[in-house]
Amino acid sequence: MKKLITEGLEKSGIEYTEKQVELLLLYYNEISLWNRKLGLVNAEGEKLVVNHILDSLSGVNLLKKYDFKTAADAGSGAGLPGIPLSVFFPDKKFTLIERSGNRCGFLRNCKELFHLDNIEVAESGLENISDHYDVITFRAFRDFTEYSDILIDKLTDTGILFAYKGKESEIRKELNTSGINSFKIEEVEVPFLNEERHIVIVGKQNIS
Repeated sequence: MKKLITEGLEKSGIEYTEKQVELLLLYYNEISLWNRKLGLVNAEGEKLVVNHILDSLSGVNLLKKYDFKTAADAGSGAGLPGIPLSVFFPDKKFTLIERSGNRCGFLRNCKELFHLDNIEVAESGLENISDHYDVITFRAFRDFTEYSDILIDKLTDTGILFAYKGKESEIRKELNTSGINSFKIEEVEVPFLNEERHIVIVGKQNIS
């Protein structure tokens, strides 16, 4: 799997160190170990690497364009995309927000095992979080229609939502229903994945 990870990073144009690759490999192994017991993701082997880890990393170069100090991963689940992103933004503070106690246990184990000092785990629903963040990211989360107000409310004044999504046609339906007017839809490519992938950026203030 190490070769698949490194090839994926190279195809994505993401600069990486050997330590970062090793952390991603450890993370893959940890998900594989606990996946069947906790139902973390519906994938194993190469599909787990491509559909989840490389997919999470598809936003790295785009996120580098934004100045931020704090980020939250809403509905973090197995730590996707929060943990992979934290590996490539070691100077940023990531909060993994997850309701499930069992999954939070998995996330805390990853934090300690990988010595990820820049993450913390919040066992809570997003609506019960009092902090505000420069970036809130999520994937495989409820659509904008249901949670857009809560998500935007948890941003700092200049903060952004950074949402991993699929087909642009479906994204525009969600955005139209939610009433969000200021947004960007950025196409991203996930190596070895023949699916349409986009990242939606929504600002508390206007997105230029």
